[in-house]
Amino acid sequence: MTSKDYEIQDVEHILLYVPFHERCAVVKEIRVPFWSLVDICKVTTKAGVVGYGETLTQYTHGVSDDKQFDRVRGKNLFDFLWDDSLGAGLQMALFDAAGKTLGVPCHKLMGNLY
Repeated sequence: MTSKDYEIQDVEHILLYVPFHERCAVVKEIRVPFWSLVDICKVTTKAGVVGYGETLTQYTHGVSDDKQFDRVRGKNLFDFLWDDSLGAGLQMALFDAAGKTLGVPCHKLMGNLY
């Protein structure tokens, strides 16, 4: 692989509504009403490696949007792994793609397994 293979070709997100079981939904709607909305981020590299990440739209510290997607598109995925301003879903997708590219689990990119 060359450094061009690490280039982010495409970034997209899919908003999902995940319903809870009726018994749990009543309590969930009172305490954490937005937990049913999940944003899935998908990153595809020039080499065809696909990484996925997810985040809760109204709960996570940083939410990914088109501005962050445009920032990373066409760039080397390894340049953004530790950029917390990207939002949790996009950052997770980058780590997933990086691990798949290198053939290692994501935790190897972050340090020791405990």
